[in-house]
Amino acid sequence: MQSLDLKFYQRVYLWSTVGNHSAANLKEAAVFLRLIEKLRLSDAEQRESEFTAVGDKYLWKPISPEYGSRTIELEDEEAKALAAVIEVAPLRVNDAVWLEPLVKQITETASLEKIWKQQP
Repeated sequence: MQSLDLKFYQRVYLWSTVGNHSAANLKEAAVFLRLIEKLRLSDAEQRESEFTAVGDKYLWKPISPEYGSRTIELEDEEAKALAAVIEVAPLRVNDAVWLEPLVKQITETASLEKIWKQQP
């Protein structure tokens, strides 16, 4: 289990990126659907921020700098799937500033958990 602290923009970005990812089959898609559900904005957040989709772009009005920040709890399978999607998705270089540390956090936590499970 992993906890990720994500800001509003990061949740929107990841929600969209995971949603646009292609899965090989329905079984593989299931983990991505769980990710989408955990990342998505609530109905209240969408209303309050006046969130709208216009083509491939998303628009919203920031309410406050910390509005929409949330801690997301991911199962190991979900964390690995999220890291895999981030690593293969095209991205703006500006987004690499926060995506690279996020992937590093996910993979380091997964590696540490593996080590802990192997110890007697």
